[in-house]
Amino acid sequence: MGFKERSFTQPIYIEESIEAKKAIIISCEGRVTEFEYFNGIKNNLSSFIDVVLEIHVIPKYSNASEPKDIVKNLEEYITNTYDYKNGHDECWLVLDREKVPERKTNILAIVSTCKSKNYNIAITNPTFEFWLLLHLENIEQYDKEVLFKNDNVNTKRKFIDKELSNRLLGYNKRKGCFPTKIITKENIQRALEQEKLFENEFEKILDKLGSNVGKLINKIVQFD
Repeated sequence: MGFKERSFTQPIYIEESIEAKKAIIISCEGRVTEFEYFNGIKNNLSSFIDVVLEIHVIPKYSNASEPKDIVKNLEEYITNTYDYKNGHDECWLVLDREKVPERKTNILAIVSTCKSKNYNIAITNPTFEFWLLLHLENIEQYDKEVLFKNDNVNTKRKFIDKELSNRLLGYNKRKGCFPTKIITKENIQRALEQEKLFENEFEKILDKLGSNVGKLINKIVQFD
């Protein structure tokens, strides 16, 4: 705000418009990996995040991971913690499709609520680790069916987790162990491009290998 003089005796007070900050509020299924990934973007790529944008990654204090639980965590946050402005701020759920038979039913059960309340869904099939693998490798070297099945390779790891571990010389899902070195401009740009090789529409991702996490990433960072 400032003054502009119309004459020596009649100053006019000018109201300058100040753009209100917009918030992107993210509720994740995972307690560690997704939480530390999105906070890593905030920390590592802050120069590519618009100055009028705030990123809130909601902590998750329980192991409840049904889609309805992720919605509940989001709604508790925007009701009790953050002054959410519907139509201005954006809410996102980050989910895995996984292969549990009832998982698709449980995801579809929240769609109506999400649409009515303007909540967005970022989903990866089979898991969020597929999105992470897109950061690192020429994904076309892999058999799509092998990626999609993501079978166990031993008693502790599934195929994609093992591939991440091989490429990162270790991949651990424990708190504080997320490999933040994966979060670079170049790696995320690679992931965004490679994601296009797979299904990107929500309805199709439910049944096929794919991801639409890139939609959320493009809301957060601007590389151009």
